[in-house]
Amino acid sequence: MDDVRIYTGTLVADLVLPGSRSLKDLRAPLRALTQRLRNRDFAVARVGPADRLQRAFLAIAAVAGEPEQAEGRLDEAERLVYDSPFDVADLRRALAVETFPSG
Repeated sequence: MDDVRIYTGTLVADLVLPGSRSLKDLRAPLRALTQRLRNRDFAVARVGPADRLQRAFLAIAAVAGEPEQAEGRLDEAERLVYDSPFDVADLRRALAVETFPSG
């Protein structure tokens, strides 16, 4: 039997909300984006400094059995990020593979 390969795709988005004047102004659109991503089965975490009024950093992850599936999932996450009210200052993406021996 072949080894089992698991592909993990990760996006880290540096998001800017220029009109935000408080953490409260930032929180609602960030919560909406996070929920949209989670509704599509992405794992999402806010990372980096949390005290910036106009900026947020999100880590988004997807797991798949094939590299093409993982890349497709990352493409979908990117579309959701760019379709949000945030300006994207930076977006980094990575794909990792873990191999587990079967049986």
